[in-house]
Amino acid sequence: MGSGQVFDFGLRLRKLRENKHLSQEELGKRVGVTKGSIYRYENNVQSPSLETARKLAVVLGTTLDNLAGLEDGVVIRLPNLSEAEEAALREFIRRSHFLRR
Repeated sequence: MGSGQVFDFGLRLRKLRENKHLSQEELGKRVGVTKGSIYRYENNVQSPSLETARKLAVVLGTTLDNLAGLEDGVVIRLPNLSEAEEAALREFIRRSHFLRR
């Protein structure tokens, strides 16, 4: 989390949902809960079960850690990369990170 930022599951969930242009009803359908449940999660009235939180993370393209406020990084999924492509991408990221310092 950013410095001084207070963790708020509901705000994180709402921001992720809105970034995906999903309504509360659409998100609820995708994870198997009601629109009312999504509303309660976003307003910190109710917490989702671990299984529902996992489904939320998958649908929203993030990790449980990010959703729970334990990490603030961006998640990029690049399926079907060969080992060589993955190694090249990791090297690029490592060098880019080094150059920014």
